[in-house]
Amino acid sequence: MPIISVSLNENLKKFINKLVSKNQYENKSKLIRDALLRLMSTEDISSTLDTFSDFTPIAKNIIGNMIIVAPNESKVQKKLNRIESEYKEQIVSKNLNFVNQNFITFMIYDGNLQDFQKLVVEINSIEEIRNFRYLIIN
Repeated sequence: MPIISVSLNENLKKFINKLVSKNQYENKSKLIRDALLRLMSTEDISSTLDTFSDFTPIAKNIIGNMIIVAPNESKVQKKLNRIESEYKEQIVSKNLNFVNQNFITFMIYDGNLQDFQKLVVEINSIEEIRNFRYLIIN
């Protein structure tokens, strides 16, 4: 993954460090990636970016996989099921396992990149999730 340097004022630096230290994010890079994905998924930003040829959305279809670890609670499963139902055409495989007090979900996604980004943002918005990893395969 390419590395990009960013200048931040002291308040933003403290805010980022606070989120990471409270275990809301594993590291600063993940926090910033998630923030950018959320920004990209907003309609206002997407429509603005469409006007610039360098930033036109990639219309390519991708295969991606996701691993989600969350507490085995019905409210968490309901949140995840609601999100999954929105993407039922693109989620081609799902495997659910229960380990101790957690459930682990493995999903395979086949669809366009923009929908995958939206799906990732929605899953990341579930506060109770303990760990979430995703990979774009092609």
